[in-house]
Amino acid sequence: MNPPPTQGAPPPPPLLRHILPVIAGGFLCFVLTLVTDNTLAAHGALSATGGAADTGHLLLIGGYRGLFAVLGCHLAARLAPEGNPRIRYALALGFLLMAVSIAAAVSSWGQVPAWYSLGAVAVTIPCAIIGGATAVRVLEKARPAAGSGQSGSDPGV
Repeated sequence: MNPPPTQGAPPPPPLLRHILPVIAGGFLCFVLTLVTDNTLAAHGALSATGGAADTGHLLLIGGYRGLFAVLGCHLAARLAPEGNPRIRYALALGFLLMAVSIAAAVSSWGQVPAWYSLGAVAVTIPCAIIGGATAVRVLEKARPAAGSGQSGSDPGV
């Protein structure tokens, strides 16, 4: 006997639904950073050998990596399951990025100025808050535009 046909793919396990948004946001940060670093190095804007960079280059690197952290945290919050505080997913990714920044600061201590290493650690949580908050605002604005008229609660913050 054949089993009855199903109505689409089964939903992923509950734990996986909560981990995937954070993984997707982290993957976006990683890919954007890797592509940008390699592109700038290939065009001679950054040192490909990892040598000492001047202040202007470090500010450029810190700026685009901060922007990529905001984008990754925004994506994590957008992909969060309905009915969950979306900012938590952005903050979870922010804490993971902060752990990576701490590891990078420890490994590069003495090779780059201390302000760069400490600044990279310090900006991760504010970037996560900005990314998560923008996702919550975008989704709140999109909800009335969809004409749903529902008064469902999606605790964003």
